[in-house]
Order: sequence, then structure tokens, then C-alpha cells
Amino acid sequence: MAQPDESEKLLRRIELVSAIVLISLTLGAAVVSSWNAAFGVLIGGGIVVVSFQVLKWQLRRTLQRPGRLPGRTAVFLSYYIRFLATLFVIFLVLYFGVVKPFPILVGLSVMVLSIVLVGAFEFITMKKEES
Repeated sequence: MAQPDESEKLLRRIELVSAIVLISLTLGAAVVSSWNAAFGVLIGGGIVVVSFQVLKWQLRRTLQRPGRLPGRTAVFLSYYIRFLATLFVIFLVLYFGVVKPFPILVGLSVMVLSIVLVGAFEFITMKKEES
């Protein structure tokens, strides 16, 4: 079995940190607010994690075809379809009152927070190696 390259390791690290952040924020919302708020954070985090996984799948499918580059239109179209589908799911969850807006917003920030945390860790590691 082939060893994962550096970008694959970084992607796995982001996915692991996002799972830890999602669990932490969900438990934190349960302790600080209520189980309904924790459910909203969990739903928002679940939506954004699934969207991220679909994006990863789309990019892999697009970029791993040797000798055949897809057209820009096809790439952008699939990207925006995924984005609009994510927005539609968020709309439905909010419209039917499954969760409140603030907890789902906290959950939706899971991937951004994970990327920032992993990026900061990588930066600190890189600076320590330089010195």
C-alpha cells in the first residue's frame, strides 16, 4: 500500500481536528446552553462536514484523471450545485424550525475553525524547525 503524501496527511489532520472541534462545540453547547442548542451545533457541523467530504470527492474525481483535464464550466457547475444543495439543506432546517439560527451557525463554522487551527499548528511547527 502506498504511503500517503504530505497533502493527504494534512487533509486527514483537518478532518480529525474537525471531528474533535465538532464534538467539543456540541458538548460545550449542551453544558452552556441546552440540548436543543447542542443539536443545532451538531446539525450545522454535520452539514458542513458532509459538504466538505463531497467537495473532496469532487476534486479528487476531477484531478485524478491522467491526461484529461475537465472543462472549467463542468468544474464550476459541480461546485455551485454542491454549494446550492448545501444552502438548500440549511434553508430547510431553519425554515421548518428544526434548529435555531445561532447554534447552526456555530456548527457551520467547524470546518473554518479546523482549517485555521491546523494552519496555525503547521505555521508554528514550521517556525520551530527553522530556528
